[in-house]
Amino acid sequence: MKRSRKHTSHWFLIFIAAVIILIGGTSIIYHEIRKPVDSAKSQSVAIAKKYAHLKTETDFSWASYDDTYYTVTGTSKQNTPIYVIISNNGKKVRIFKQSAGINRNDVLKKVWNNYNPKKVTTISMGIYKKKPVWEVGYMNASGQLCLKTLNFKNGEVVRHVNNI
Repeated sequence: MKRSRKHTSHWFLIFIAAVIILIGGTSIIYHEIRKPVDSAKSQSVAIAKKYAHLKTETDFSWASYDDTYYTVTGTSKQNTPIYVIISNNGKKVRIFKQSAGINRNDVLKKVWNNYNPKKVTTISMGIYKKKPVWEVGYMNASGQLCLKTLNFKNGEVVRHVNNI
């Protein structure tokens, strides 16, 4: 039994329409999910430009301890590499020269060397007990989530949560 061309092209058009709807729907959902992060990032960058005289932004992250903090990494108008840590409500802004403490790569090396994680999942800066810290989330060898909070100034572990 022969299929007609008209019948085959009908199913092909339905397939193409379904693919377009699927791609469009996925794109809309993705953008809706990203809206809060994108909004926090744009507000944080604006605050960093205003109060820290941020010239270029190279990274953005957030950390949650007792409160949520947003961190903008970049350079000031004086070409000084800085971290700008902003409280969730935008009322507290703290500026740190990157040279005043350990950098992201040193933190990662320390975690990899000391804890041998299966995978590092997150790394961000924030404020913990009124001090700047790095927080690193990782999966240990058993596949359980762990968090290490390291002092920005000296790299000492100030908090650790294992096997979450």
